[in-house]
Amino acid sequence: MPIEKLHVKNLKHFPEINVQFNRGFNFITGPNGCGKTSILAAIAHTLSWNGEYSRHKENSEYWIDFNEAGEKYRCGLGPGFLGSVSYRKDRISIYTIPPAEPGVKTVAAYDAKNTFKLPPLVIGAQRKIAYKSISGVVKENSMQESREAYCSTALSSLYNEHSREVKQWLVNRYFMVDKDWAQEEKLNWEHLMNSLPEIAPFNSEFRYVSTGRDLEPVFRIYDKECFLEELSSGFQAMLYIIIAIFEWVESCLPEGERLVSQAAGTVLIDELDNHLHPEWQLTVRRGIEALFPNIQFIVTTHSPHLLASAQENEIILLPSSYPAERYDFEPSEQNYSGWSTDLILTELMGVKSLDNKHYEKLVNACYESIKENNLSALKENYSRLLSVSHPGDEVLIVLKTRIAGMEARADD
Repeated sequence: MPIEKLHVKNLKHFPEINVQFNRGFNFITGPNGCGKTSILAAIAHTLSWNGEYSRHKENSEYWIDFNEAGEKYRCGLGPGFLGSVSYRKDRISIYTIPPAEPGVKTVAAYDAKNTFKLPPLVIGAQRKIAYKSISGVVKENSMQESREAYCSTALSSLYNEHSREVKQWLVNRYFMVDKDWAQEEKLNWEHLMNSLPEIAPFNSEFRYVSTGRDLEPVFRIYDKECFLEELSSGFQAMLYIIIAIFEWVESCLPEGERLVSQAAGTVLIDELDNHLHPEWQLTVRRGIEALFPNIQFIVTTHSPHLLASAQENEIILLPSSYPAERYDFEPSEQNYSGWSTDLILTELMGVKSLDNKHYEKLVNACYESIKENNLSALKENYSRLLSVSHPGDEVLIVLKTRIAGMEARADD
């Protein structure tokens, strides 16, 4: 069920934009304020009406084109649906079906829950797992209830007002996987257990250990055991994403189609790089793809390390502003794996200067001291610069040589 295209007009600060997506990874990037999260929000808006999170205009419209079981669909809201506009209280007048195209079935946003076999999963930027006491196994929603919930909570999930029950899922699966009727859940559990060490950073040996009488899941990391909530922010964030995807697949798909390793759907993740060490950012794409080989990912990021891990046709670059009436975006054919992080920051993400301002001032002070032939001031500024610089900095080497020369002349 990959999303092929997003159309948005007059929502938030967008004029008209059309975004093409590929079937695998899609990294949305650009300067702050360019609309990365707003792209995810626009997709979420096509799944269920919501007048709270985004500012609509009188002629707003948005829809997605996707493929479901070999059929082409268009889902969202066409022009003329808005009733009234008020900050965070926009009201819908009528569920207008998006404009039709030959060979494409059109449905309004309210019918998304009945159209998607596996509605898109939306994961917000905050993925901390707060402590929660678990009293036992909890009955899980039916397939249709789950589909409806994933559509109706898409926006609240993006903005971190709805979170996933990671701990409850772990406890439920711990007691479920040995049952005769839970064969798919057992295979998924084994897939998860086998994959955790592979997706984690090098040499961390991250793995699940057990769940005891107290119903507290225990993990091992760097040869030490810890409870779920004691994991570092990076491990919590990644475990949150992984288990959210397992729960989504198992709750929405019918029996016989619930193997995560075979499931196909779309996952939206805001700021995938959040809380991850740069080394992990370089490998997380590969780890996620190995765990979920058939799932489409549409993610936002500020990380040059994550962008360096992207393949051809995976990066969608947004501009800093939208003065024109229409914009069309598609994944770039460029592969940035050979680019330095500095080049990615300046060329892709609009960072105007990478210089450390304090460092720059100290360097300038040193050269001013040289111009004034003030050896004592040069030594003082050099000492300050030395305290904030890398020992191998070439500027330090040049300045040290200059100091030696000035000292030699002073001794003559």
